Amino acid sequence: MDRIKRLKNTIVVISTLYVVLGIVLMARPETSTVTICRLFGAFALILGVIIVVAFFRRDPSGSLLRLDLVQGTSYAVLGAFMLFSPKAVVSLLHMILGIAIVFDSILRLQLAVNLKRLQYEQWWMYLVFTLITASLGTLLVLNPFEGSIILTRYVGVSLAINGVVNLWGIIYISRIFKN
Repeated sequence: MDRIKRLKNTIVVISTLYVVLGIVLMARPETSTVTICRLFGAFALILGVIIVVAFFRRDPSGSLLRLDLVQGTSYAVLGAFMLFSPKAVVSLLHMILGIAIVFDSILRLQLAVNLKRLQYEQWWMYLVFTLITASLGTLLVLNPFEGSIILTRYVGVSLAINGVVNLWGIIYISRIFKN
């Protein structure tokens, strides 16, 4: 039960960050993408260094199957790339976020099917929201937009909607389990 509570809290935090990031991208598309990229880069770099240091401080006998060194190094390299080449990352941002939103929608599709199989009356609402966010993510991957400001605002709208749908979903599922 504790694991489920941690998963729920993680989903709430990530979804809230989606909404906040979406609002920031909609409000300040000209300057926010590079700044956000650098912030995430700094975070990934610091996290990577912490994981690598923790790996070398840990007792080696319990670390045989742990991949902390590879994981930490990967985070650090990704973070450094985001810090020092943010424009390259920003040029791919719409595709990366689109793929993440589509993947998230696929997971929610499974949840909608599970709700249907459990005969919950409003399962179809979850399916509709899932299809909407999958469409938004697909559109991000295809990138039919002309200007970077319009694309950035669309990314913001997509992230905000995805975050709200995730929050609504976790509240909805929590109510089902309580009943």
